[in-house]
Amino acid sequence: MRGFALLLALALTAAVLYCAYLVATSTRQGTARRSREKATWKVRHYSHDGATVVAVGLTAVEGDLLDEHVVARIPDEDPDWQTRFLEARQEAEERAFHLNTE
Repeated sequence: MRGFALLLALALTAAVLYCAYLVATSTRQGTARRSREKATWKVRHYSHDGATVVAVGLTAVEGDLLDEHVVARIPDEDPDWQTRFLEARQEAEERAFHLNTE
């Protein structure tokens, strides 16, 4: 009888720990999903390997970058850099607008 009670106590302890694990992981996943749902697409540009990268980034409310779509890579020595940069920025703004309305 004592052996059965010990096995039952171990089984109940394991079940409680497993349920606590399920609650903790589902809470964490729910927080990440809500953060992604509130995120917005924003225009970004930065320098990388001798080129200016113009992109739209999915940015969480906290400021974390969740996803990125590169619009253009413009070499820094391009003689038509300013025109290409302004065109790429305009395209990025249009993409961000459309992605935010979905």
